Amino acid sequence: MSNTKTFTLGAETYNVARASAVAQDEVFSLLTQPLTQRLAMAAKNQKSSEPDEAVLVFMMMALPYQLKEKIDGLIMSRISIAGRDDFVSIRDFDGKVMEYNKLRAKVLRWNLEGFFTYWAEENRAAIEAMQSQPT
Repeated sequence: MSNTKTFTLGAETYNVARASAVAQDEVFSLLTQPLTQRLAMAAKNQKSSEPDEAVLVFMMMALPYQLKEKIDGLIMSRISIAGRDDFVSIRDFDGKVMEYNKLRAKVLRWNLEGFFTYWAEENRAAIEAMQSQPT
């Protein structure tokens, strides 16, 4: 598993360093309830068992600002624009707050990919079990 990943949003390419397991676990603890609620609601309206990234974007936008700041400190603190050595912050996204929330969602999904894989497998199994029951 790579500890860095590149994401492109708009005209910028961002190099992201994966958060530590401790930071990932803290983010997961902070977001388990809103994350599972959003995914469960979205699963009712989706044909795929894979969660739609838009669900994560909207969840990130809806979080209280103090929680966003905490999450940013845990998983968004080591992101640079490709070709630069300095790290970016939300201050670098003046006029592009939607882009920052999209980046948050991508970084969250990548850092918690084990959870999202687990969620998709469990969701797929539940759908298959419901479909195999006689009507």
